[in-house]
Amino acid sequence: MVRTLSPKEAQALLSKGGVDLVDVRDPNEWATGHLPGARLVPLAQLKADAKPHLPSPRVVFVCAKGGRSMTAAKIADELGLEEVYSLDGGTIGWANAGLPLDGLPVKTATVATPPPASDPSEPEIGLDGIVGTNVRELRAKKGYTLDVLAKMTGLSRQLLGQIELGRTAPSVSVVWKVARAFEVPFSALLATPGKVETKVLPSATAKRLVSADGRYSSRALFPFGEQQRVEFYELRLAGHSREDAEPHAPGTRENLVVVSGRLDVELSGERHSLNKGDAIVFGADVAHSYVNPGSEECFMHLVMTYAT
Repeated sequence: MVRTLSPKEAQALLSKGGVDLVDVRDPNEWATGHLPGARLVPLAQLKADAKPHLPSPRVVFVCAKGGRSMTAAKIADELGLEEVYSLDGGTIGWANAGLPLDGLPVKTATVATPPPASDPSEPEIGLDGIVGTNVRELRAKKGYTLDVLAKMTGLSRQLLGQIELGRTAPSVSVVWKVARAFEVPFSALLATPGKVETKVLPSATAKRLVSADGRYSSRALFPFGEQQRVEFYELRLAGHSREDAEPHAPGTRENLVVVSGRLDVELSGERHSLNKGDAIVFGADVAHSYVNPGSEECFMHLVMTYAT
């Protein structure tokens, strides 16, 4: 039997623990803000094969307004789960009730608020446009065609063209692949002209680069201007999630510290387990993976150092 919950009822139930919270929206919707502790399983995945995605007998489904979550709840009920709930009003109703959301109401794959234009009457350039401009300029400098860059990155020509036009917001893995192809630091694709001065980067207005599934995010803790040889990031990895990273430029080093939660770093066939307060330093010019083995979100700080 499917039961609906008001936001306050859902909050009370979730606070007791032992209930799986599943968000069935699409990744781009997830990146605009989601209930604390939720995990993303788009409705299409549940419709295709629900059982592997529903390991818990007690589950609360949530979407934007409540329609898709009710569909997901009916699927779960047909599987015979013990307790199945749908959040009435969805994420919008939850927010309207004054309850907190993780993530910020921004577009997927944007990072930090770019510097304002010199003329305040001109519109501010979005990060999508900045990334696109830098990709186009780097490609022209190297003399690459879109087809050549597509082969180097493993990305489609169409996707790269849309990025250059500022019409598609790239995910964190896409930006890494392009930076690796050009052999430039990650920040080179986020740079804007102008002198970097003292700048406060408020958390309340920060934007994040988000993975395609919405379970991993990266927030740059440095202003965008000149390319950086050392970069500082805030990383978040949802519970029971994994993020695979391709090798960075030769000589690149990562220094990572776990602020909260747990993290396993897989590197060169070895797994290093980190708890809150633990740190690790390693050469990041080989493939490596971040794995969150717990149910709690892992919050990290990362310093990336490039070779001179």
